[in-house]
Amino acid sequence: MSLQSRISAAPGRPILTSLNGDSSWLLSFPKPFAARQTIPGGKLYYHIVLDPWLAGPSSYGSWLIHIELVKEAKIKDGKGVDVLVKEIELAAGGSGNAESAKVDAIFVSARLTDHMHEATLCTFDPAIPVFAAPEATSTIEGWKHFDTVMSMKDFTPNDDDKLNWRNFHPSTPLPSWLSVFRLAGHTELNFATAIVWTPSPDNDSADSEAIIYSPHGIHVSRPTIQSFLKTPNISILAMLHGLKLNRAFGVLAALGVPAGLALERVAKPRYWVNTHDSELRYSGIVMWIGWVKDYWKTIEEGMQMIGDKGPKPNFVDVPMEDSLLLV
Repeated sequence: MSLQSRISAAPGRPILTSLNGDSSWLLSFPKPFAARQTIPGGKLYYHIVLDPWLAGPSSYGSWLIHIELVKEAKIKDGKGVDVLVKEIELAAGGSGNAESAKVDAIFVSARLTDHMHEATLCTFDPAIPVFAAPEATSTIEGWKHFDTVMSMKDFTPNDDDKLNWRNFHPSTPLPSWLSVFRLAGHTELNFATAIVWTPSPDNDSADSEAIIYSPHGIHVSRPTIQSFLKTPNISILAMLHGLKLNRAFGVLAALGVPAGLALERVAKPRYWVNTHDSELRYSGIVMWIGWVKDYWKTIEEGMQMIGDKGPKPNFVDVPMEDSLLLV
């Protein structure tokens, strides 16, 4: 079914598009009615690029740490992503400015170079605002490419179930009906990012929907996760979490399917979308000394590992350049 047909069947729903078949995404959120009226003939969606890594290796000096995508991205730069944005707008029936539609914001979840990829990021229009993990903000500012670089806030656990997640909005230019903040884990690597969308912002009692993005996995027992999942009036639309486990220096770095299952059972997302699960090519002295290795497990194998006899999650693998409508 074409993207146009899928949008027609479920209008007004977010769209998730895989940019590199790994952990780079285009998230397209429908603009509320009032926001669409401010610019007649303007875009129908607010388009966010998440952790773009599209061209070249991820490295800290080729002889130290060098990581390559075995299957290279077909889209190579920011202009290529803008072409996708235009296609989505036109498929949704956009007119007027749809032909010139561009990315609205960039989210960078970590300072690791496969998430904060300078060669890719610097192909995007400098006017696009960047919202980044605090550890990444100063580095991105140091490139002197983007006009606006802002830090994501950390969601602070609170015993009060009525903790207002809106307090963690990173401020303008991100619209008030969209928010992004971090859910800290037990290591810098094992974090989650929450992206919250409010379809009807003028209705104080309206529910919001969240996407939880955890490319390396996070322990569901962490206070940040526990507190966020107790937040009223938020349902988990999707979680982006991989299946593979990764070991480096004898430590489990990517928590894989067992942690994903634990999170899925508590968060109860409508979709579990596979992310950061593609085959990577590792080289460099640090990778060799650390004996860095990936291990893949299926959902079924993971359920057997932890003795989970519950129903199989709604797991979705989105091919490169394909889109998933989150309904």
